[in-house]
Amino acid sequence: MEQHIVVSDRELIKIGKLTSTVGINGSVKITPFFFTSDELLDLITNYASELYLYSEKTFPRRLTLSSCRLSKGTVTACFEAISNITESQDNLGRSLFVDNEVYAEYLKKTDSIIKYMGYSVKDVNLGDIGTVVGVQRQGQKLLIVDDGTGDEKLVPFVPQFIDNIDDQNKCVKTNLPEGIFG
Repeated sequence: MEQHIVVSDRELIKIGKLTSTVGINGSVKITPFFFTSDELLDLITNYASELYLYSEKTFPRRLTLSSCRLSKGTVTACFEAISNITESQDNLGRSLFVDNEVYAEYLKKTDSIIKYMGYSVKDVNLGDIGTVVGVQRQGQKLLIVDDGTGDEKLVPFVPQFIDNIDDQNKCVKTNLPEGIFG
């Protein structure tokens, strides 16, 4: 499934997936797509009425968050439209989306590395590397960059390799060590 869909001229961005039920009241655990659990919690609580549930076989369904919490690194949420365990089980595997405008607003406010999704990456020696299509945060922070040929490159997001970040032009300028890509 794509990370974004367009429905009725509205672009929706995938932010997570409903992965398991919790209790009998319809609570569900949500696995983040690109975000950390803390970021997902922040996003869904700040935009509680701008969430959509979708699977490839259904039309997106607008949800309103009624409560959520973070426990042991996992986001657990209750939605007004999912009120019991049967309904939550029926929705497992579906993806949670947010409107693109809300997503863009959130990215402007956050200090997270996720805000660089869609930025171009240009190196002082290597030139145009590509476009940020993902992030990886295990160990050091890495930008996952599509180089335009279908290959992805991992670019370390560490201060010693970042020359400049131009938010207006959505560009990360780097000075990467020689031979970094092989």
